[in-house]
Amino acid sequence: MEVHVVSKVDNEQHATFTLQTPSSPAVELSPSSIRVRTLLVSLTSNNLSYARGGHFLHWWDTYPVPTTSPTPYNDNSSWGIVPAWGYAIVVESTTSIPPGTVVWGFWPTSTVPTDLNLKATEPKGQWIEISDHRQKLMHIYNRYIELPKPPVSLSSPGFGEDELEHMAWNALFRGPWEGAYLLNQHVFSPSPQTEPPIHPLGMGMSWTAADGDLSSAVLVSLSASSKTARSFAYHLSQRPTSAGPLGLLQVTSSPAPISEAAETLQPSYPTRMIAYSGISDALDWMRSLKATKIVIVDFGARADALEQLLESLKNDPGLQSAEVVIIQVGSQQKVYTDEEVLATREAMSRLSKLQYNTAGIQDTVMQSKGAESYFDTVESLWEQWFRGRHRSMPDVRIVWGNGISGVEGVEGGWERLCGGRVGAAEGLVYRM
Repeated sequence: MEVHVVSKVDNEQHATFTLQTPSSPAVELSPSSIRVRTLLVSLTSNNLSYARGGHFLHWWDTYPVPTTSPTPYNDNSSWGIVPAWGYAIVVESTTSIPPGTVVWGFWPTSTVPTDLNLKATEPKGQWIEISDHRQKLMHIYNRYIELPKPPVSLSSPGFGEDELEHMAWNALFRGPWEGAYLLNQHVFSPSPQTEPPIHPLGMGMSWTAADGDLSSAVLVSLSASSKTARSFAYHLSQRPTSAGPLGLLQVTSSPAPISEAAETLQPSYPTRMIAYSGISDALDWMRSLKATKIVIVDFGARADALEQLLESLKNDPGLQSAEVVIIQVGSQQKVYTDEEVLATREAMSRLSKLQYNTAGIQDTVMQSKGAESYFDTVESLWEQWFRGRHRSMPDVRIVWGNGISGVEGVEGGWERLCGGRVGAAEGLVYRM
């Protein structure tokens, strides 16, 4: 049984260790609980964010390091488990969930069985983790969903090739895709009369119909090759023409596949794809669209890209009068130093950026529409996108890994993420 841990002080420092299978019977499972073993998880730049913000947003609280871990990793103040999205199998249960059930959710990067204390919620087949140590986590990270399929063998689940492919794409893209859907559909609502727009943070903050209006706006996507940005471009392409935007400028280190996706999706508005070095060359194109608003969505651009764009807009006579709105969605694929974290916070305030929070938007929508209606809608749209996924992700491929330790395991994936060596077309997925 292996566990991957990351230093809470320096996220580049990480390790894998083995826990021996206990010879005595396992601790009796508490009421209303399941004991699970991780089956399949993905690693993306989001996992770096979970480590970087682990204290402030309580991601470190999700799965404390087992107390039986060897020194020094048994020190929970210094070492932690970074959770990952994917699937686990139920090995024991004191709920209505039978052993062998496959469950979607937020899992430890570990092969050690772990216990969840659950409460049934809506819609049927969904559960909320209610353990005391997880109460400060945002709701989205405490929700677990049973797969609507018969229980599988504990020793050999036996998934087919198509099923594994579906699970891998879910693990990789469901979070970014859903975050992008909420940004398009509810922050920049195309139907504000029936679906009032929601502030990027959610939480009941003021966000008017004018704030969410893209009909007179040019939209700029920075780090357009990221998973969330590609998903956002897809959702934007489904909007009615009257809802805008006037145009979409996608800035990326890999313009070719983004251009291919745009040609396939054929949105009703003009698009342009440029490399980071070509930002100043796009000003004539932006000016020709006669926008009164420029909405910049930063999905994790290179350090100077946003500042360079803002400087160009400020110095352009035809664009300097436009209202500029900046939505911060993602971060670069790197481990940030303390100084870089402080600089990022300073830039948020100095540039009046608005932080985007998928969890806050999702909570707000479910409060308004009900959880069952929300998940029915999202599930239907997700399956529709999945069937045609290569239209918007023509170059993306699953890169399969195995287990926790070594170059081919989660350990190797973490090393690559920390070094910024996971390409935009790669999706890291690990079978346990």
